[in-house]
Amino acid sequence: MTTSSPTPAELLAQRNEIDRQISIANLDGLKAIQAALKSGKVATLATDLEALLSQLAPSGEMGSPHSQATNVITTVRNVTNFFDGEVARVQALAAEPQVEEAA
Repeated sequence: MTTSSPTPAELLAQRNEIDRQISIANLDGLKAIQAALKSGKVATLATDLEALLSQLAPSGEMGSPHSQATNVITTVRNVTNFFDGEVARVQALAAEPQVEEAA
């Protein structure tokens, strides 16, 4: 009896299914991080810092207080947006119907 090795397409399908399962297993943690980013001071940090920028002299120098505050604002918003997108992506994966393999 000989067994054939899986084809590259079959292996990719298996990997995709494993990646899907890992993503779904991470969903509760992703939602917890998303909630943490939307609560407390983190929820308003970017807006609060943005309101304070007018008190700092704009500077083209890297490392200036204005530049650092702007970096924090951008980072907070990007991280929040990333987790919002990741939760939406994984929820969509979880909602997809399972494709059963033929035996």
